[in-house]
Amino acid sequence: MFGADFMDEKRQAAQRAAADRRAAALAEAEARARAEAEAKADATAAEAAERAKANEVVPWLRGLGFRAEEARAAAALCESIPDAPLERRVRLALSYFHRKRPVLGVRPVAGGAGTVA
Repeated sequence: MFGADFMDEKRQAAQRAAADRRAAALAEAEARARAEAEAKADATAAEAAERAKANEVVPWLRGLGFRAEEARAAAALCESIPDAPLERRVRLALSYFHRKRPVLGVRPVAGGAGTVA
C-alpha cells in the first residue's frame, strides 16, 4: 500500500523528532544545572558576607582581652544578625561570655532571690 520511500521518510522524520527531543532535554538540563550553580554561588557569597560581618566584632573582643578562639566563637553568635549595627553585634558576642553559674557568695533561695552569704 505504502512504498519504501514513504516508510524511509517516516523513519527519518521519527529519528529527527527524537534527536530534537534529546537536544531540548539536554539544553533544559544544562540550563537547570547553570541555575543551580548560580544559586549555590549566591548562597555561598551571602554566607561569606554574613561571616565577614560577624567577624567584624573579633578585633573589639580581642581588645577587651579575650583570646582569639573565644572571640571567634563569640562572633559566631552574630551570624544571625549581620545587618545589625556593630555595637549590637558586639553586645550579642559579649553575651557568649555570660556566666551560667551563680556568683560566689550568693546562694539561691527557693523564693528566687539570692541572699548574700
